[in-house]
Amino acid sequence: MTVRLLFVFLLGAVVSSVQAAEPPVAPSFDYYTLAVSLTPAFCDQNPKWRDSRQCRDRFALSVHGLWPERLQGRSPESCAGGSLVLSQAQEQSLRDVMPDAGLREHEWKKHGRCSGLDGEAYFLRTERYFRALKWPDMLKPVGRDNLLERDVLLRELYRLNPAIPERGLVLRCEKKGRPPLLTEVRVCLSPVGKPVDCASNFKPNCPVAIKVRAR
Repeated sequence: MTVRLLFVFLLGAVVSSVQAAEPPVAPSFDYYTLAVSLTPAFCDQNPKWRDSRQCRDRFALSVHGLWPERLQGRSPESCAGGSLVLSQAQEQSLRDVMPDAGLREHEWKKHGRCSGLDGEAYFLRTERYFRALKWPDMLKPVGRDNLLERDVLLRELYRLNPAIPERGLVLRCEKKGRPPLLTEVRVCLSPVGKPVDCASNFKPNCPVAIKVRAR
């Protein structure tokens, strides 16, 4: 009897050890949202980020995040997973895409761990997807704010990126002010980076006339 109990105890300990060693399984998702900030507008509206590199250097555009999304139901957030570790070379490569370590850490914990990728692969994908897109000069005014018609901007974005479907791109504006500031452009992509329709997060909110804050 004692031997049998000892065997059961040891077996349970082995099973528990194996389970503890297994990495957490990332939840399923259907596509990504690549969220790109109009950095001058973002910095002016978020004073706590004024000392960040993207705000000090007044980047025209910078990546906010790459978010796993589901076609239906709530998208995954804040999944279990490991710490973010990037090589010095990768951090250097991200300096003109997503330059601030604090934002990268935040996005990794909230969204990156839900991708099923490790940190290096996740941010390599983020950088590659951003660099694959073409951005019009009207989103990069210097010295003076740019007043635009929303549909003119959309046409130019679609012209430069013809693979993006009609519902694959979302403009987001700050509701205050007339015309309101354009704060973010969101592009929906398959897990391998192909432009796709946005689904649950297709929520454009910009009116006919918008403003792009100058660098």
